[in-house]
Amino acid sequence: MADAVNMPKHTCENSDTFSCTILIVDDSEADRVAYERYLTQSGIVCSTVFSTCGEDGLALCEQSYPDVLLLDYRLPDIDGLEFLQTLGQTCQPMPAVIMLTGQGSEQVAVEAMKMGATDYLIKGDLNISTLVQAVRRALTKQQLMRTIAKQQEQQQLMASISLRISQSLDVETSLKIAVEGARSFLDCDRTLIYQFQPDMNGTIVAESVLDGWSVGLSAEIEDTCFVEQGAERYCQGHKTVIDDIYSAGLTPCHIQLLEQFEVKANLVVPILLQPSATSKKTVLWGLLIAHHCHQPRPWQSNELSLLDDLSVQLAIAIQQNQFVLSLKERAAAMDRANRRLRKASQLLKKRNQELDQFAYIASHDLKAPLRAIKNLALWLQEDLEGQIPTENQQQIALMRTRVQRLESFIDGLLRYSRAGRESLETRELDPLQLLNEILDSLSVPESMKVTLPTTASTLVTEKLLLQQVLTNLISNAIKYHHRPDGHITISLKELGSRVEFTVADNGPGIAPDHHERIFAIFQTLESRDTVESTGIGLSIVKKIVEGQGGEITLTSEPGKGSAFSFTWKNQFSGSRDLDKS
Repeated sequence: MADAVNMPKHTCENSDTFSCTILIVDDSEADRVAYERYLTQSGIVCSTVFSTCGEDGLALCEQSYPDVLLLDYRLPDIDGLEFLQTLGQTCQPMPAVIMLTGQGSEQVAVEAMKMGATDYLIKGDLNISTLVQAVRRALTKQQLMRTIAKQQEQQQLMASISLRISQSLDVETSLKIAVEGARSFLDCDRTLIYQFQPDMNGTIVAESVLDGWSVGLSAEIEDTCFVEQGAERYCQGHKTVIDDIYSAGLTPCHIQLLEQFEVKANLVVPILLQPSATSKKTVLWGLLIAHHCHQPRPWQSNELSLLDDLSVQLAIAIQQNQFVLSLKERAAAMDRANRRLRKASQLLKKRNQELDQFAYIASHDLKAPLRAIKNLALWLQEDLEGQIPTENQQQIALMRTRVQRLESFIDGLLRYSRAGRESLETRELDPLQLLNEILDSLSVPESMKVTLPTTASTLVTEKLLLQQVLTNLISNAIKYHHRPDGHITISLKELGSRVEFTVADNGPGIAPDHHERIFAIFQTLESRDTVESTGIGLSIVKKIVEGQGGEITLTSEPGKGSAFSFTWKNQFSGSRDLDKS
């Protein structure tokens, strides 16, 4: 029977001294004693376990994994190749196997290597040097294989953690996944995430810790030592690797802080948020920290790299979450603004309806008595014609004129209240044809000259509104001109998606002090007894133009004429030459 013992599963990283378990499977007691003596004399620190047959040797391999297996090729129950085949099926990964044989066979050696043997030695040539060298090679290979397997396992775990972080819906979940995953692939006692406050003190916002060690979650830490000495380094991407806090040259206050959490060794990597639309520089958000508490620990470079990679994934998740929160806040703000806009729109619609109703009632209730007064004045004038003095006849005529003016005021109010609010059809039109139609309707005096543009762009717009604006401006240029042989020039200029119309005259001009005033409702520059006017026309023009998203301006000086210019939306591009009709 074999001697059963507990077999430790580690090897020392020191290149000269190995601490390991070696299983010797050989039915020759003399050979077993010789192997053990060689190992003892070599200085290799190991525990040896013996088995005299293949069946018991396989059972020991399954129960507790040895570092090295010294396997005799010829066993009482099975040969070494059968042992290797069974071992490969039942024990993965296999321990390092050194096959020993009394008589060398190249074919057996090749087959043994194929099945996973590390070395093949002939007993007759064996001495302390060859055996120790073979064992050292086997242990080195075994350690390398374990390191590679561990790194692969860590990388796979890291990939899984990164995927889960990228799929998490909030920062809190991402932080929890990170600390649990980091403690798992580092196999340490505690991992935590420390988030900074504006004053560079901070709070532990996530933690994964083994039972028996202090819990730091939610603890607020005031670390003046760190603020003074470490914060700026971490902002620049510094990483800390401490195998033993008492031999790392730390300040007393730093050691005291680590002792609060029973730390013997630690890794620290920064969580850095990259520049964004809201922050133009790299921001130190926090630290991702690993603690080893029960003893000092020599950290491996790949462990630091994995922890650093995880901090990058966390930084991405945090920034994505901040971006999503920003979008949600903007969406909420837009929703509130839209609700206010809808409310204002409904209120405006109601006010417009009230205005329309008021204008209609005012028109009906005011026009009725005005028509009665007008008729009475006409009847008096007709009935008393030749019977009353000329002065009284003039007074009756003046009364009729005033009534007519009031009716024009009322009509102007109605037009102003509805200006730009009509739902009109958008259509394609020729600006020059429109201008000619307007001039025909206005009956321009033969002595007055009107110049039109010769080139225009086809417009797609509401014809009636544009016609109303141009009609008002052209009729004003005719009405207020101080000379019967005046000259009116109408020009058109393309401004990308807009067209600028200008109606200019060589009339009396308008003083700069009155440029704003003339666009106000009911404002006129001359007495209404001199030129009959309601003072509403330009107010309507301004209201329509601005309602279309345009702008109207006046250029004028006394004695130098006036030029009214306004912009108008043009939804059709393509210039063509048109003949003036």
